Amino acid sequence: YGIASWIELRIVSQFESNKFNEISTKGISDLEIGTKIQLLKKENINTEIAFLSHLVLPSGSDHLSSRKYGSVNKLSISHVLTEHSSVGYNVGFNYFGENKGDITYSLAYGVSVTDKVGVYLEPFGEIVDLKYHSANFDAGFTYLARPNLQFDFSFGFGISHKMNYLSAGVSWLVVRK
Repeated sequence: YGIASWIELRIVSQFESNKFNEISTKGISDLEIGTKIQLLKKENINTEIAFLSHLVLPSGSDHLSSRKYGSVNKLSISHVLTEHSSVGYNVGFNYFGENKGDITYSLAYGVSVTDKVGVYLEPFGEIVDLKYHSANFDAGFTYLARPNLQFDFSFGFGISHKMNYLSAGVSWLVVRK
């Protein structure tokens, strides 16, 4: 929900279907409530910087909830490369009250196929408890149905560990007038 041109309130919840060691679980993930604050966005500069911070509430379904309160924080930077391509990267820190926390990162290259369809490639990962590196890769596409409504589909896999996923989503931007 856009409070002003530089700040938005965010609510994140998702349905998940996971399979681990032949055991399948389905349900709702933990609720995240947070904010996105635009730190840099100017018309004549091709770089944007934002800070995202979410409080994670242990409210998810059995086997999908972390059962811990936590915070997810990211510095997000993007650059327009050409009229049809851009690169974005994040670095973050997640903490759930135990151990040392996790450093997260991503690097995404995106291309506009049309004014409504985009595709992207993204290596991403985390350094769990500041010790163990977990590297991944994903790709996907987005469809902008309306200026405030976007559908997306992505798929990914683990590079340094066994993991794969398929994801479909919708983002809806509500702006206060």
